[in-house]
Amino acid sequence: MNARQLLAVMVLSAIGCGTATPVEPDPLPTPLARDVASPVPTVAALPTLTATAAGTPFPGPWAGDDTVDVRGHEDFVQQTRAALELLASDAPDAYQKILTFVGVIEQGQHSGMWAFENPPRYEVGEATASSSLTWYASTIAHDATHSELYYTYRQAYPGQPIPQGAWADVASERFCIAYQLDVAERIGAPASETEYLAGLTGDHCDVDLDGDCDWDDYYARDW
Repeated sequence: MNARQLLAVMVLSAIGCGTATPVEPDPLPTPLARDVASPVPTVAALPTLTATAAGTPFPGPWAGDDTVDVRGHEDFVQQTRAALELLASDAPDAYQKILTFVGVIEQGQHSGMWAFENPPRYEVGEATASSSLTWYASTIAHDATHSELYYTYRQAYPGQPIPQGAWADVASERFCIAYQLDVAERIGAPASETEYLAGLTGDHCDVDLDGDCDWDDYYARDW
């Protein structure tokens, strides 16, 4: 099985709608913050996140109380644990969000949030994992927010396909970047990181600048 086939996971199977022939999912996993000079399309406002309705709990914690399953080389695991400890200390709401909406943090070739997997998995590329501790920690909070949006939509529309616009479009990116910036400030990120985040427009997923965010963009990521 090649890498593309391994990445191809059905969204419908992830939301309990039975099995089907594997195909590449839509939407794509979301990228981490990156500045790309491309036009920002007009987007609809995000829905307001609401508390979990009775009888339809959000998925986590996945790996037990106060822990996340971290997979990778020893240095990756240590860096990830340190990032999680920083969040638990200085941004406990972000840490609780991660426990709820991220089951696995795994070392990988590219960075992206696979919210539709069971459990949801944050794949982390080398450039992100080896960056500053504050930057890495803030990206975990960012991608946990993408997963939160995914499960909020799933809760509101049980059994329905989950569109990209619900959790992984430009508006969603802006929502997650805003939260990432808030977390970064609280965990002591330097001005270079917070100013960078403040200047992002949410269209960084379009790596090849062709007007969409597709698998070509995913494989072209260098973070």
